[in-house]
Amino acid sequence: MRHFVIGAVVAALALLSGCNKKPAEAPAAAAPAPAATAAPAVPDVGKVENVKTTASGLGRTAGEAMSEAMKMALLQVNGAVLQSASVTSKFGLDVSLNQDSASLRASSFAEVVKQRSGGVIQNLRVVSLEEPTDKTPNRFKATIEAEIAKFKPSADMQKIKVAVGSVRFDQPTLPMGDKSVPSSEVAANLRQRISDVLVQTGRFAVLDREASPEIAQELEMIANGQAPSAEQAKLSQAASADIVWSAHVSNFAYNRHARQLRTSDRELVSYSGGWAVSQKLVNVATRQVMASDSLKGEAPSTEPTTLGSGIDSGKVMGDMMDELVKAVVASILQRTFPLTVVARDGTNVVLSQGGQAIREGARYQVAAMGNEMKDPQTGQSLGRMEAPCCELVVDRVTPNLSYGHLENVKSNLDSLPPGGLQVRNELKAVAQVASAAPATPQQEAAPQAAAAGVPAPMKSPVKRVSQPAGDQEAPATKKGDDKW
Repeated sequence: MRHFVIGAVVAALALLSGCNKKPAEAPAAAAPAPAATAAPAVPDVGKVENVKTTASGLGRTAGEAMSEAMKMALLQVNGAVLQSASVTSKFGLDVSLNQDSASLRASSFAEVVKQRSGGVIQNLRVVSLEEPTDKTPNRFKATIEAEIAKFKPSADMQKIKVAVGSVRFDQPTLPMGDKSVPSSEVAANLRQRISDVLVQTGRFAVLDREASPEIAQELEMIANGQAPSAEQAKLSQAASADIVWSAHVSNFAYNRHARQLRTSDRELVSYSGGWAVSQKLVNVATRQVMASDSLKGEAPSTEPTTLGSGIDSGKVMGDMMDELVKAVVASILQRTFPLTVVARDGTNVVLSQGGQAIREGARYQVAAMGNEMKDPQTGQSLGRMEAPCCELVVDRVTPNLSYGHLENVKSNLDSLPPGGLQVRNELKAVAQVASAAPATPQQEAAPQAAAAGVPAPMKSPVKRVSQPAGDQEAPATKKGDDKW
């Protein structure tokens, strides 16, 4: 009994002791592992991969038949790469010569071929090796399966391939302010700039047609055996163009106009000019002219002055080339890949192109696209109906996309299908220049004419100088100053 009482007391004390203990703290949750940073995509420049093929060859001996079968396997996969008299020794095909049927079927032979070919021929297997028969006397037939190294082009080569062709001028030199510039220099710059902008649109695979000694040196290293033999698959892979762009520049000048004043030894100097170009896109396969149009633009003119300050010819020429390139590429894209609104949230939009195809901060016309129209005689598409929709202001430009917002909306945007908004011409900002000069009689008469319902005379945005009759100078208002 005593033992029972003592045991009960001990149990009670243990229970009380356990109740006074604080509950064990839960282990701290492990800190979440930092999210793995996505590695940047590796540029796709193409790669050498293995292609499985089956081929047969005939020969007077078993070795010759095997050599011919391997040659045919290479030809089937890589084609013109093998157009060489030394192909047999270059790829190790001569290893099969002077061997009997038993040795050709051995696995060791396949390994020797792989080593001698530098990896161009791999996993060789002899499917059959037929002896001569009455129907084919002195003719062995070898059939093989093998994996052949082949160059796989990049995914960009699935795009339309464009070659930027010649830019022709009518004269060897071009007047550019106070100096002349070789037209060949301007042509080279225009070709390079047009290539740059076409690449940045992301719509084309632009092919290089310049003679590059560096590229020739790399290909020569492969051809001479200084690179692994599998690199031979890179030879004869130069792509041909789908379309070729070319142009004829009939005008590209910024002329200096000078006239000697009779009342002094000073010259009255002004500058004006512009550019005009005819371009075309030709389908290489059919030689069909896909698009042909003429574009032109004007450079800002300067007022006549006797101060002789001159102009920055380099800047003027650069601005003219920028405007010409922008107009040319915009025309090409309009015919091939029109700039389209691909996403919209209210009046905020995302555009299908970026880079230099569109200019940040610029304002463009936007057209709402309707149903497709077809010619009733030929059945060919005449394009989709268009209606003025709104104006686009570009807020941000990235290499592949652009972002902006719509203003002056005239259409119901919600009723348009996907791709129903296309960007058209850039709207030129009208600069309002305040003049401190007294108003002319025509300017003073404008308000009265408007009140009377008579339209006021229009003023050209580009100021032009008119020659007074008889080449007379107006009297100077100050002593020593010559005025027109």
